[in-house]
Amino acid sequence: MKIFSVDLAGKTTNPTGICILNNDTINFKTVYSDKQILEISSELKPDIIAIDAPIMHGEPRIRKADRILKKYGALPPSLPAMKSLTLRGSGLAAKLATRYNVIEVFPTATAKILGIYSRNYRETASKLDIKVKNKHELDAYLCYLTAKMFLEGKTVEIGNKTGTIIVPK
Repeated sequence: MKIFSVDLAGKTTNPTGICILNNDTINFKTVYSDKQILEISSELKPDIIAIDAPIMHGEPRIRKADRILKKYGALPPSLPAMKSLTLRGSGLAAKLATRYNVIEVFPTATAKILGIYSRNYRETASKLDIKVKNKHELDAYLCYLTAKMFLEGKTVEIGNKTGTIIVPK
């Protein structure tokens, strides 16, 4: 199984966390550009790609999924600070979806649903027994966990035709 997960930053000047599962080996990276993300996916040819970023067509707006997941801390895609993330995530997902199965995930919800959430990312990483360099790599790992659970049929799809977010059952 090959899983590629991305904790996407809104701007390419900010770090994006990557988690790659390839042949039972997990690797973490911190990258910046869409080109790096596309190159990694092209080399890996993953079974699934999980992205932590709102994915939608058109102008960023609040979806049913965003309203439902607000209790876990989801921010509205129409919020000025979220617009760049939404536009970047939607564009990247559109490119990736031509070749791969792409799902939108929300790592904070995953951590809270699984009962492992801590405001201190190091504490959450410790609970998961993983070594990460930053919060972005931890979130990418949580995206990976959600994708793995999705492939195992252990997730639910929140939302409707305007957009769905995958979270653990």
